[in-house]
Amino acid sequence: MPSVKAATGRRRVSGGSVDHAPTVSGLRRWVNRGALASCTALLGLGLYQGAAYLGSQQIERLTVRGDLRHIDAQAMHAQVAPYATGSFLTADLKTLRQEIEKLPWVYRVTARRRWPAEIEVTLIEQQPLARWGTQGYLNHEGEYFAAQQEPLHDALPLLLGPEGTEARLMRHYQLLAAQLESLGPVITELSLDELDQVSVRFDSGLFLLLGAKDLSHRVARFLRLWEGPLPSRTIARIDLRYEHGAAVRFNDQGLAMQATGNGGEG
Repeated sequence: MPSVKAATGRRRVSGGSVDHAPTVSGLRRWVNRGALASCTALLGLGLYQGAAYLGSQQIERLTVRGDLRHIDAQAMHAQVAPYATGSFLTADLKTLRQEIEKLPWVYRVTARRRWPAEIEVTLIEQQPLARWGTQGYLNHEGEYFAAQQEPLHDALPLLLGPEGTEARLMRHYQLLAAQLESLGPVITELSLDELDQVSVRFDSGLFLLLGAKDLSHRVARFLRLWEGPLPSRTIARIDLRYEHGAAVRFNDQGLAMQATGNGGEG
């Protein structure tokens, strides 16, 4: 009489056995493979169609953001518009940034894509700290940038020097301005000549010759003179290009005090 073993799911017939489990398992594997292949195909089709759509998506808007005081936004739009056309995905943002950075008063530019069809440009303007000659300004890093000088910035100090000395002169100015801040005199002009000699003019009209070396010691000497008994309001010029002293010239009295050391050292 045949016997059935429920635990194994096998049925013995005439001394043999028939196993149904492998047949069901194999069928399931084929079904799973078919479903996976279908999902992969659908996913690939979706990605292809999505890429095709994005590739054909055109830029619809160019937005400029930032606190623009000197940059004409409309003029900038007109200049950069040719670089912000065409496909949204393939727009050359690097070239776009480079073109904007050529404009006067532009310090930094960022450009990014905003879904679904907008290019957003954010500008940071230069912050001038000093006028450089008559052709431009120096920013907070001592970097020169060419720009038409405006009456708005006429109160900025004027820095003059050979090409390539911009950053050094800016450091001199910042150091001097910090040392003199509590005393009252305001620097209106700082210059460097071909011999590397530094001179300073203040808002009172006082002209200060510092020379080419030991600037910190000479500034300290000037501060002692300024805080001493000299009638500072009538001083026209102080020459500190001496080892141990200074030559002071008053507005109406000529040379008033000669240095005690060697003069004209630079």
